[in-house]
Amino acid sequence: MKKRKIVIFSDLHYAPEIPVNNGSKIERKLMWFAEPLLEKITDEINNNIKPDLVLNLGDLVEDFNDHDKDIENLNYIWNKFKKISVPFYSCIGNHDLRSMTSREEVEKIMEYKHSTFSFNIDGMHIVILGTFVNNEMGTEEGGIFKTQFLSDEDLEWLKKDLSINSLPSIVCVHFGVAEDKMKGNWWFENCPETALLGNREELKNILKQDKNLLAVFSGHQHWTKNIVEEGINYYVLGSMTENISNNGIPDGVYFVVEFDGKKIDVIEKHIRL
Repeated sequence: MKKRKIVIFSDLHYAPEIPVNNGSKIERKLMWFAEPLLEKITDEINNNIKPDLVLNLGDLVEDFNDHDKDIENLNYIWNKFKKISVPFYSCIGNHDLRSMTSREEVEKIMEYKHSTFSFNIDGMHIVILGTFVNNEMGTEEGGIFKTQFLSDEDLEWLKKDLSINSLPSIVCVHFGVAEDKMKGNWWFENCPETALLGNREELKNILKQDKNLLAVFSGHQHWTKNIVEEGINYYVLGSMTENISNNGIPDGVYFVVEFDGKKIDVIEKHIRL
């Protein structure tokens, strides 16, 4: 079988200017590089890598905590994503949802009936998980507390979806799922729970039952690593615009995932401007 390729990237944090007083730390987000990075990786995808599929793990924008402005920026950058010439899908991140009253507002921009869904492509089952908006929580911490849980309905849907699937599968979600103390993480070392999905135990109990699961991919944590937990490979992907080396150069990190019909190889790469 010919190897299939998937390109995955995350946490672009597009903003046309630096947000003021949105209450988030932004020192390490080189958001002015978001659009040129997207243009560069789009060119690489369309003309060199030529994958079968492209996935994004959320946080398309750096929010302004301003509903109308965030809607405008989400529409703008989503239209830029449409230049990718192969099938493209995205998770929705906490910054995408922070100022929204419901996830349907972002789903409408992405033309999704629902932000939790699955599809099959080239002998692989792809699951995209969307978190829900809890309006009882405030918008502090970049909207993390408001958006870090999967709904009970989505968990039930996932259980059924994986039970009837017979293909090798991967699962994508914005928040981290594998346990991680976040030691040394610039963003989350002092608040590790905000790096992780709030009801990850419920999710992991479902994932452990799936004999077809190849890997789980997540973003949000702004660093890149592989964690193996109870036999499951969890791949955490950093932010493309992170000032990871404190040198003013965006990390530009992305994965090329190669699938041969039975297993995957995950290759870390970096776009340079």
